[in-house]
Amino acid sequence: MKIKIQIILLISGLFFGSCRDWLDLQPEGEATSDELFATGDGYRSVLAGIYQAMTSKNLYGVELQFGIVDCISRQYTWDWQYSDDGKSMYRNARSFDYYNVSLRPTIDAIWKDGFNVVANANNLLQNVEKASPDLFAGGETERRLIMGEAYACRALMHFDIVRLFAPALIHDDGEKRVPYVEETPNIQPDGIALKPFLDKVIRDLKTARALTVQFDTSALGMSMSATGKTRFEGIVESGMEGFNKENTIDGFYTGRGYRLSYYAITALLARVYQYAGMYEEAFQMADTVLKFKAKGVNGASYDMFSTEQFWAIQNDDNERKEDLKLTSNLIFALYNEEAYNDYNLGDFFRKEASGMTQGNWLALDERKQKIFLNPSDSYDESQMDIRSRYLLFQPGGLWGYKISAKWYCSDDTKIRRKNVQVLPVIRATEMRYIMAECYARKGQFTQAYDILNTVRRNRSTFADVGGGVWATMNDLPVATDYAAFQRDLVRDAQREWISEGQLFYLYKRLGAKLFMQEGEERELSKSEYMFPLPDNQSM
Repeated sequence: MKIKIQIILLISGLFFGSCRDWLDLQPEGEATSDELFATGDGYRSVLAGIYQAMTSKNLYGVELQFGIVDCISRQYTWDWQYSDDGKSMYRNARSFDYYNVSLRPTIDAIWKDGFNVVANANNLLQNVEKASPDLFAGGETERRLIMGEAYACRALMHFDIVRLFAPALIHDDGEKRVPYVEETPNIQPDGIALKPFLDKVIRDLKTARALTVQFDTSALGMSMSATGKTRFEGIVESGMEGFNKENTIDGFYTGRGYRLSYYAITALLARVYQYAGMYEEAFQMADTVLKFKAKGVNGASYDMFSTEQFWAIQNDDNERKEDLKLTSNLIFALYNEEAYNDYNLGDFFRKEASGMTQGNWLALDERKQKIFLNPSDSYDESQMDIRSRYLLFQPGGLWGYKISAKWYCSDDTKIRRKNVQVLPVIRATEMRYIMAECYARKGQFTQAYDILNTVRRNRSTFADVGGGVWATMNDLPVATDYAAFQRDLVRDAQREWISEGQLFYLYKRLGAKLFMQEGEERELSKSEYMFPLPDNQSM
């Protein structure tokens, strides 16, 4: 099978609402590279096209979000199914049948679309590195920002490809599988081993961080990332640069939550360091993220990523909830205003069965995976944990099974669009997990559980446990060995990352055991934790 990588020369559609004013694209026909890179607006448009390409169904739109990657984490079950109308591709993914004719083309498409993103990031880098600052409305600061984000996009895409198509560090056999493509065109790049590959990811992220720091730590840059409301809704907080003057801000600098900002790059660097086994460096980056503060005038200050707000979802009416992705906790997400239609979300997250047709529900395997049972005493915490009580729902006709409400498709078009257009990539919770794991690896279990129990307390709610008694989740007892801590960490991650495409990578990195069937709980095998490479990798 021949896999071709192509440069984006035609960019259509809109990136995200608050940035429409900087997308001045040719309305018809194809724009050549020379035309795109003749103006600063052209560079902005190409960068927007790269982010848009990452929202492909085969990438963070579906398959690396709630699709294939979550199927191979075995989050979902098809026990509910009494007819054969579900998506066989996803059942085959859950069974790790990667060579199945219904699944293999999508695995190849993940590779192809991923390297298309890389190719276009390289094309942008090769041009912006030699561009004059005079081309850009924001001068050298803007040129560096565009360059930094392009490096970060290249690093992120490479990283997720290697996480899927090569072993994790604990199983590294030194084989050369995945190429790190740094120039375009590169028709037949050679694969490299995992460790030098991760070194290149880290190098690119460190470069990106150095290039984006100037803008993102400026008064306007801090203002644009101060809180989830600013990062994802464009609402400037009181006391921050641009407050009550949003219309005067160049749209290119807004919506920083949908871009790989200095802050998001720092978080991704923590993720990569952890995957590379560089735990002290991972801890340092994660700690830095949680300590980031946006400082304004007259003493105004906002904790960027350490403040979590769940009040907006704590009611039983999913139709009216407007923050199902919990944006206060999000560091970086991608954006697709047309996600509902582009990804056919109404079929995956259908609210009612239609006759005998149950659709393609991705029903959570809540009972067999024991997701909401307390890991230490098996007490059912589902009504006490916000992530179950308010972020799962039971569709009509799917008795006994629940689906992620993060993708609930409200009948109110405005509310639905606001919820489903946000495609999460990295949360602040992950920074807490990284720090807790680092503590536990050093035997500092008290500090590790302080973090883990803080996560639980922030997601705990009162529930009627019978006899007029109301209770919340108890703190987990502090373990005295790493294996017990890892069990508790995994259980919380199973709750936090429902339908967000991150759980499989945790299992793979740790060599954690998964429930397969009654009496069988084991680590994934090599043929299960690694996608097959395309037959022909020509680019």
